[in-house]
Amino acid sequence: MLTSVIIPVRDAAHQLLYTLFSLNLQFADFEKYEVIVLDNCSTDGLAEKLAGFTAHYSLQVVRFRRRVSLARLFNTGIQQAKGELLIFVACNMMVPREFIGVHQQAHERVQDMILLGLCTKRIYSVYEPQFSASQHTECQKWLEQNPHIKRPHTLVKTIPLLEENQMANGQFAPIGLPCPVSLKRMSIREKYGAKLERYRSPWTMFSTQHVSLLREDARRAGAFRALPRIEMERDFAKRLLKIGCSFQFDEKLTLLKQERAIRKVSQQNPPPSKNRRA
Repeated sequence: MLTSVIIPVRDAAHQLLYTLFSLNLQFADFEKYEVIVLDNCSTDGLAEKLAGFTAHYSLQVVRFRRRVSLARLFNTGIQQAKGELLIFVACNMMVPREFIGVHQQAHERVQDMILLGLCTKRIYSVYEPQFSASQHTECQKWLEQNPHIKRPHTLVKTIPLLEENQMANGQFAPIGLPCPVSLKRMSIREKYGAKLERYRSPWTMFSTQHVSLLREDARRAGAFRALPRIEMERDFAKRLLKIGCSFQFDEKLTLLKQERAIRKVSQQNPPPSKNRRA
């Protein structure tokens, strides 16, 4: 089953490179998946950094000259995808080695199923001067507790902290910090089970930060609509439910969410744009 991993990104070059490198470490055959990066008019040198990255899999980068809505990004990703299976994942989500294989095997067992991300931990992979006061404090404490991680040599520049050999050795999952969203999901999982039996609103668990579905189901549900992110995701998920898809938590994967400087909501969800991509 050919799989297309769809990753939207804006101004998160260092985090994205870590995510792409984690996809280089997959147990799955490189010919069995492709990665589509949707660059939403980044201004942090992303294009140059990607030019220096060596992907072992097929990597396609779609760049937009001006910012567009998330809905347009995802719809473009679906249009560009060649895979039968689509995996949406955030640009700052480092994935474990079994990531592709777990998604493929789950969809081979169950048709018309939406596999929802469940377990996520947080790490500081990149130091950003724009961190909030609480992020600065947490980052400093986390680095003190884990002396094997590189320290930023300056507090005025963005500095990557992780080494590729450390990622390959799987050193970061055990030291990840709790993720509030993940803890909430796990409490729902404990109450309703992985298949969300009797849970009245499974569409609220749909998040493009980590979810997979068949491309044919995405086609039948229709395009993403240009709405604020949460509304957009829930609207799409409700249509998937309407066409007969089931929702199920993934219980085998723990992703690592790389902390980013907190940005304003208005910056995260720009109004729809009519500008064409490059």
